[in-house]
Amino acid sequence: MPRIAVLVLLVLAALVAHPVSAALADVPSGGTVFIGEEGLNIAATNVTAGSQLARFGAGGNVQVDAPSDLVTVSDPTSFFVSPAQFSGKEGAWYTFPGRQLAFIVKEPTIQLRVINGRTGRDIGSGAVEGDPLGFRIESNLYAMAARPGVAGAPVTIHVRDPTGAEFTSLRDEAGATTSLENVPVNTSVFETGPVWAAGPPQYRAGTYEVWADCNANRMRDNFNEAGKTTTRDQSGISIEIGGEDGPSITGSATTTPTATGTSTPTATASATVNVTETATATGTVVATTTGTAALTETATPGATTPATTAPTPTASPGFAATTLGLAALAMLGRAALRRR
Repeated sequence: MPRIAVLVLLVLAALVAHPVSAALADVPSGGTVFIGEEGLNIAATNVTAGSQLARFGAGGNVQVDAPSDLVTVSDPTSFFVSPAQFSGKEGAWYTFPGRQLAFIVKEPTIQLRVINGRTGRDIGSGAVEGDPLGFRIESNLYAMAARPGVAGAPVTIHVRDPTGAEFTSLRDEAGATTSLENVPVNTSVFETGPVWAAGPPQYRAGTYEVWADCNANRMRDNFNEAGKTTTRDQSGISIEIGGEDGPSITGSATTTPTATGTSTPTATASATVNVTETATATGTVVATTTGTAALTETATPGATTPATTAPTPTASPGFAATTLGLAALAMLGRAALRRR
């Protein structure tokens, strides 16, 4: 093959391998740029080499007030949103002295969640066995999708297995493969859906480390902060695959308390005792006792308690019966003495 043809093929291969690189760096007038991005082409904002960009204080009059911050542009086709110059200075920046909106500077934010595809719940760091998993990316980087020819901010999801090997793609339950590299995030809450059949035999049991980052226009290289351009930090997300704990989330039922009324019987016992006394000629008093017992119950609202049966009262001669018996004996004694 001629040398020229080989060179042409190499150039075409390079273009195919990086089809959105130029577009990802092209910022439209009034577009959003992120701290840490470099090599941006901001020529569409009508900024020229040697001119300046200006920021005005909150509530200031852009057309009249003096700028609170100024940045000189050396090359509008290769602009660096330097953390040293732009951190803490987010917001609208204008051409100067033209005072026309050039772009909006934002500090990037990114967060990753691992979602149980069966329950739709965030598993956090937990154990999973057999449930399909997916990813949820929460970020403001979706604003890159407004750049011409850009499908979304390229976010890479990292999954590292217990041996330290890192996956570039994952298989779902049907065997379909999903790439984890340069996932085009184009909404503030982006979901991949279930893409990972997380369990043996496809994936070995053990602890997996999961994180995500975005290095669009080398922003992570220049501004490598957890929660900004990467989700990886010392705590991270650790998932136990094939753990004995089973599925990390199985759903929980919500119990609605129901008020119920119960009654506690209060037993009141009453007894009626009738005493009949008979004096005999020999001086012996015989007391005969009869009686009836009654039991009543009164229902009182409250906690349920076991039913209680009141004992049947047993009638016995009272103090009055004993007194009458002694008096009768005394009278018989006096009568006997008189006869003597």
